[in-house]
Amino acid sequence: MGDKMAFFSKKESDDAKQGAPRLTIDQAQTGILDAVTSQFGDSQTALPDFSVVAGWASADFIAFRSFDIQIKVGVTPENPRDQKRLKCLVAVGPRFVSLYDLLETDLRSQYKRQYTPENLRADLKLLQHYLAWRLTPEQRAKFGLTQD
Repeated sequence: MGDKMAFFSKKESDDAKQGAPRLTIDQAQTGILDAVTSQFGDSQTALPDFSVVAGWASADFIAFRSFDIQIKVGVTPENPRDQKRLKCLVAVGPRFVSLYDLLETDLRSQYKRQYTPENLRADLKLLQHYLAWRLTPEQRAKFGLTQD
């Protein structure tokens, strides 16, 4: 029995060495804030309001003065599969819809589901692409965006 305990202890410590360090709520919020301000800038977005619900660090913000966006990072959710899970959600009507479901089929493979600063930046580029598509020609001109 002692051998099994040692085995499990060793395995856990090996997993801890191999896996990335645990993400804190502060790290998630700072990462989201940095990525949002870097991608959209102050002229295109209102800075996020942060909250933590059921282990998910969430940031809600308005992009292009028109679109309600929510970025969620799983920090300590009950399901281990969702730890460091990254979700980018867009308000469509009365509910939030995953950006993945709103993207053109050929862009969906670029959507990232695990949180890293690089993955968040990639998803925010896809978000900006999607939102720019939804802007009116007048809004595009106002925000200095060209139509793709």
